Amino acid sequence: MISKFQKLKNLPHLYIADRLWSALLIHSIENTTQTIIMARVPKRRKPRRKRKLVEPTQPSDIPYSKYRIEWCDIISDSGWADEKQFNRMKLAFPVNEGWLFSKDKHHIKVFASYDKDADTKEITFGDRTMIPVSCVKKMIKLN
Repeated sequence: MISKFQKLKNLPHLYIADRLWSALLIHSIENTTQTIIMARVPKRRKPRRKRKLVEPTQPSDIPYSKYRIEWCDIISDSGWADEKQFNRMKLAFPVNEGWLFSKDKHHIKVFASYDKDADTKEITFGDRTMIPVSCVKKMIKLN
């Protein structure tokens, strides 16, 4: 059995009107979506907080002083580059903070973490760095 709607849809002029209505509806939905996207509100930024200095909770139980070392490091790149890119290369200026293990006229040794054995009182060192003295720009003793 054929419904009334199917009979009407078989008529050519109603079929065209139905297609136009569908096209208008799709066009309307697309425009609504664009309007919603264009009306997007910018993200709010979190307010900046002042950084608090962290005070050590316990006195240092190791016989090393803490330092901040600013130094100049080599940069290398194994990729291909033209003259312009080559001229844009700059040296790196890293900063290390840690305990000074040793210093002589050729190099500085620092470590950023340690573990002290409770029984033997022996210290093991982690995050070790060795820096040539000629590369050091600034060395500041921390409390």
